Amino acid sequence: MGEGNVKDDVPVTHWETAARTKMGSYLTSVEMAFFLKSINFSKCRLVGDIGAEAGKFSLLAAEKNVDVVALDVDLPGLKRLRFKNKLVNVVLADARNIPLKESILDAAFMMEVIDYIPESDTVLSECSRILKNGCSLVFSFGNEASLKSKLRSLRGNSYMHSYDEIVGGLRKAGFKLVRKEGFNWLLFSRTSENFLVPLSAKMERLLRLRKMPSISPWVMVHAVTQK
Repeated sequence: MGEGNVKDDVPVTHWETAARTKMGSYLTSVEMAFFLKSINFSKCRLVGDIGAEAGKFSLLAAEKNVDVVALDVDLPGLKRLRFKNKLVNVVLADARNIPLKESILDAAFMMEVIDYIPESDTVLSECSRILKNGCSLVFSFGNEASLKSKLRSLRGNSYMHSYDEIVGGLRKAGFKLVRKEGFNWLLFSRTSENFLVPLSAKMERLLRLRKMPSISPWVMVHAVTQK
């Protein structure tokens, strides 16, 4: 099917378009590297993508020969995911009330989702409920305590949750923090095509800014359930 038909039948989503920019490619590459390092798919049978949208991470998980259930409140995104891979199970659902049985998943991931939900404790509790004991949750979020967030607040658009809030919420929900990493210190919007994006990403690595998650603009977390 040609690209024209793809757009006519199942429109490309905003987030897919954003991911194709220089800045979007940088964000995707960092998150995917952390994601793949955190989850041992050889020990998984069923995994969940919470807030899957068009399924960037669902599709990556599906390549690992595991069953994937993808949840989102956005129907067009789920339709786009189904168009790409009909073997992925899609569910129209809210992360605050996940319609899955207790202790059913071998891993769950939730990339750039919790930023849009005020009730972070509820979301983390739901993730704990649906995960088996000792299984992984991998997610990313914008850090309200970071300088970048405070600069964004001057434009009325700060991040929603702080690093300390999320870490505390994980403990409260019964998770053990395994690994965390900061990123997105770059001074560009997520759809930027600025030619300095690759150089800035390289500087972020060289200066080891990713080793300071508590003050990083964005944070990636790997935690496991302890029930």
